[in-house]
Amino acid sequence: MADWGYRNVGSPGDALDIKSITVTPDPPKPGSTVTVRFDAAAMEKIEDGAYFDVVIKLGLVKLITRRYDIFAELRGGGAEGLKLSCDTSNGKSPIPKGNAVLTAVIDLPNEVPRAKFKVEVRAYTVDEGDLAALDFDLDLRPGFPA
Repeated sequence: MADWGYRNVGSPGDALDIKSITVTPDPPKPGSTVTVRFDAAAMEKIEDGAYFDVVIKLGLVKLITRRYDIFAELRGGGAEGLKLSCDTSNGKSPIPKGNAVLTAVIDLPNEVPRAKFKVEVRAYTVDEGDLAALDFDLDLRPGFPA
């Protein structure tokens, strides 16, 4: 049975305060569409040009390193296999200060190895300030807890 968990490794001064994360299906399964809901509070307006970096590791080996433009993804012009939405912006800049729900819909291919992955997400404002920092553990090995 797959398992997952996350750690908020950001600082109290981050522009986006992540309150909770919900994953559906829980646990994620290869070959499924995974919805990740981030309940958060924007501590300041988040302007066009904000971005996030994702690093996916298998042990110490980096499998994927990729940068995503937040508003390009919100407008639907971004990466294949990823759809990002925000209840307060609909792709428009800025995301206002206050509560926000961000949703990422990710196609998890059936070919994903049954292994334990680490996923590092680091997000930055348009002026390179810290937006958020999260580390995820995803264990797709049958019969092993994360």
